[in-house]
Amino acid sequence: MAHDVIVVGGGIAGCAAAERLAGEGLSVLLLERGALASGATGRNQGGLLPSPMPACGGLFAEAIAFYEEAARESEVSFRFRPHGYLLVASDEDGLVRARSHGRALSDVGFPTQEIGPGELRDLEPGLAPDLAGAVVVEGAHALHPVLAALVLAGRAVHAGAEIRTHTSVRGLTTDGDRVTGVVTDAGPLAAGAVVLAAGSWARSLAQQAGSDVPVFGARGWLVRTVPVTDTVFRHTLMQSTWHGPVGLKRSGPPLLTDVAAPATTATQVVFSLQPLPGGEVVLGSSSGPALQPDDVRDGEEAVPLIAAAAARHAPVLAKTPVLAAWSGVRPMSPDGLPVVGPAPGAPGLWLLTGFGIDGMPLAPGTARLLTEHLVSGRCPAGAEPFAPGRFDG
Repeated sequence: MAHDVIVVGGGIAGCAAAERLAGEGLSVLLLERGALASGATGRNQGGLLPSPMPACGGLFAEAIAFYEEAARESEVSFRFRPHGYLLVASDEDGLVRARSHGRALSDVGFPTQEIGPGELRDLEPGLAPDLAGAVVVEGAHALHPVLAALVLAGRAVHAGAEIRTHTSVRGLTTDGDRVTGVVTDAGPLAAGAVVLAAGSWARSLAQQAGSDVPVFGARGWLVRTVPVTDTVFRHTLMQSTWHGPVGLKRSGPPLLTDVAAPATTATQVVFSLQPLPGGEVVLGSSSGPALQPDDVRDGEEAVPLIAAAAARHAPVLAKTPVLAAWSGVRPMSPDGLPVVGPAPGAPGLWLLTGFGIDGMPLAPGTARLLTEHLVSGRCPAGAEPFAPGRFDG
C-alpha cells in the first residue's frame, strides 16, 4: 500500500519532518540507511547556537520552544539545557570579527556584550591568559543530538509514522516527471510525496528525477576528551572566525588546487569547545573537502590541527587524555541557508537539507514550513528564503 509521504533520512531533520507530517494525519514512512542519527546529526557538538542570519532568527526561537516542550513530555532525557556562549578572540583581528558577529546577532534579536581579557578569564579560568577578549551571546542552549533525534523519532511513531532503519534508498520511481516513490534495497515503495532529508546525499537522489540543487558535503572533525579535572568549562566557546554574518558556506565541490593543498591550508580549523554534563569536552572544529563521504577516516589530518588549536586557546587541556575523534559530513548550500520545499522540475519531490552547521536549531522550524507547504500547496510565510528554486538561473 502506498504511503502519503516517504521521508528519506533519519537525522534530526527527517525525524522532525516525520513527526510534523504524521501529526497532520498523513501516513508517513521514514527510511534510514543506518541507525537513526548515524549521519551528521549524531556527529556534532550538540550546541544550539543563535544564527546571525535574519531568516533564521525566528526558527531558532521556535526550536528552543520545541525542544523545551519535548523535554517536558519525554520520559527520556536528551540533556536539553540553557548554555552560555562566548565568541572568543585570540588577537585584535579576531576581536574585530567577534564584534562584527556580535552586532549581526544583536540586529536579529540576540543580546551580546563584549568583555575584555580579565573578564574572560574570570568566566573561563582554563583559557589562555593572552586571549584578546570575547563577545558574550545570550540565548544559546545545548543538548545530546542522538538522544534528541531518538526522542523526535518516538514522537513521530506516537503520531502514527512508521520508521524503518537499515534500509537504503537506491533511487526514485517516476511517472513522467512526477516522483511516485523510492527504490530501496528491498524493492520499490510508492508514495504520494517523497521528502529528501538525507543531508548531502539528497542531491544525487534528486538528480535522478532531473532536479539539481547545489548542496555539497563538507567534512568536519571533532575530538572528545575524558572529564577535565583542572577546571570546569561553563560556556560553549567558539573562535570568532568560525561564524561570519553570512554563516559558513560552501558554494561547490573543492577545486583541484584545494585538493592539492596540504591539510593545513585545504582544511579550515578553528577552536571550539562544547562542555558535556559529565565534565568531558568536545573540541573542534574543521571544515574540509568530503571527497569520500562514506570513509570515516577521510580528512583525518584535521585532528592534530584541532588539538593544537585547543591547546593554544585552553592550555589546561594540554595534558588531558583524548577519548575519541570522529567526523561527519555537513550538507552545505551556496548561501549558507537550508534548502526547504518542492524540488524544481520534479513534482512530488521535496527537499529538507543544506543545514550546514545549524541542523539542530533549524530542523524543527523548517520541518514545520515544509509540512505546511506540502499539506496546503502554498508556500508559507517565512519559507521563501529557503526555497530550492532560489538557485535557478
